Amino acid sequence: MKTFYNTLKIEENICPPDCSACRKKCGEVQQDKGLDGTGIREVHIPEIDVHMAYTCNQCSDPACLDVCPTGAMTKSEADGIVRINDAKCLGCGLCDLSCPYGGIDFHAGSKKASKCDLCDGRPQCQEVCPVHAISFIKARSITQHFHEDPLLSGSSLCIGCVAETTLRFILRVMGKDTFLFGAPGCGTNMFNGQGIRTMIRIPAHMSNMTTVPSTMTGVKRYYRKMGKDVRCVAFVGDGCATDVGFQPLSGAAERNENIIFICYDNEGYMNTGVQRSSTTPYGGWTTTTPAMGKRKGKQIPSKNVPLIMAAHGIPYVATAVIAYPEDFLMKLLKAKAVKEGMSYIHILSPCILGWGFGIPASLDICRAAVETNYFPLWECEQGEYRLTKEVEKPKPISEYTKLLKKFSHLEKEDFEELQRIVDKRFRHIKALTKILL
Repeated sequence: MKTFYNTLKIEENICPPDCSACRKKCGEVQQDKGLDGTGIREVHIPEIDVHMAYTCNQCSDPACLDVCPTGAMTKSEADGIVRINDAKCLGCGLCDLSCPYGGIDFHAGSKKASKCDLCDGRPQCQEVCPVHAISFIKARSITQHFHEDPLLSGSSLCIGCVAETTLRFILRVMGKDTFLFGAPGCGTNMFNGQGIRTMIRIPAHMSNMTTVPSTMTGVKRYYRKMGKDVRCVAFVGDGCATDVGFQPLSGAAERNENIIFICYDNEGYMNTGVQRSSTTPYGGWTTTTPAMGKRKGKQIPSKNVPLIMAAHGIPYVATAVIAYPEDFLMKLLKAKAVKEGMSYIHILSPCILGWGFGIPASLDICRAAVETNYFPLWECEQGEYRLTKEVEKPKPISEYTKLLKKFSHLEKEDFEELQRIVDKRFRHIKALTKILL
């Protein structure tokens, strides 16, 4: 059975108090099918400020299938939806008891079970939600572009590391005809191997921090001379891309080498002790920009590297985060399609240890960075700039910084300065999108 299917995503704790629009709509849909019950339910616990909804997870290995005595529960290989065959249902309620997530609603009156079937691909609850807390994630639009994951299972990186998820995503889009390059840093551990064992099924090479682009250039030209079209892809941290290795990166861009250079930016030298880099933001804590006494972290803004790379005039430059996979996929495919010239993608990659946040918050932080315009998503294709996700009502920068301990020392005037920097940078990129060439 295929692994990836379309699914519902429900944002936690943004539902209006006492709202039941999703459940009521679902109940109407179920009634039209001649069923009682519902496939989605809301939870309101005002004492602890909890307001959310939950539904069936469409589990890959559903417990309800195992306990159903009549085979009324099925999981479709075509769309992954777990459905109930009402004609076979005895009304025993075992499915409801076995579901660990409360995704099945057993109606005591009719002695029938009901659950979410995604309205066969067009969820009605999504359309009636007043705050757009429910979204329909169409995974198939992404996974149809996936190749086999060349990275082996297991990882030496921190649990929940965004860099690992990002690299696996990149390589599954790039495919087998890829030569991967790295430099000393966290991400390289993903393919550098442990001891004498490799962790990757495609060619990979770890260069010095100052030689990644030049090594890629040599390998690309060698394969081209041999008549082979091999994608040379770099996956390096900000320490390499924006600091130590920036000169050779700029040189490769000036020569317009046909390589794909990807920087995972965790805003510091995380692999060697959380020292500041040129992409460490204003006010950010690191071991070399401490927050103690009169010191308040880094006191100058970060280097805007993607904009600098765009100024080189290379065919494609973009920013991306793994929390917006459709946007990320589109940019990887565009970079992959460039046959003459260089592509550069700059990815925000939160570091659990260096930034100070809990493991489950990784993707929330990526989304908050975009929703506050701290890390706007844009691309520059053949000299034309475009915002790929324009936030209608940007949240204040405090909605982002409050998630991270590295900003916990900031005071009101510091937040105001950081907000000023964020707003100024966004106005800059917004202005560039209006330039007609």
